Amino acid sequence: MNIMNKLNVLHLDGSAGLTMGMLLFLLQDWVASLYRLPDPTVHFLATANVCYGVYALTLAFSNRRNSASISLLVTANIIWAVVCVAIVLHYFQTASLIGLAFICMEGIFVIVLAFFEWKSRRELLEICHVT
Repeated sequence: MNIMNKLNVLHLDGSAGLTMGMLLFLLQDWVASLYRLPDPTVHFLATANVCYGVYALTLAFSNRRNSASISLLVTANIIWAVVCVAIVLHYFQTASLIGLAFICMEGIFVIVLAFFEWKSRRELLEICHVT
């Protein structure tokens, strides 16, 4: 993975989280109906995605990344995947198939991002120190 691709993984991660969160906020009633999830659950998903997206984009545009900030990002992705599994298990009987599928795909997506961010963590630190 070259330097530009490593930078792009942070931008992709942050942009995906922020975009998903904003869409969930904007379309909350429709998504709750489509996914057959309670409004507070959709609101939780939206809030978490926006917060995460802002943090990841802050890192993407920062020239002061450190190993703790990258580790926190990776850890947050792993925790979010666990949360996705918990939501799927909790609402398995009541949520729609499309809702369960989207939440499962989000969990898989963040695990893949965590893998690539962890794998390239040293380079992500070096990139921000290049002038």
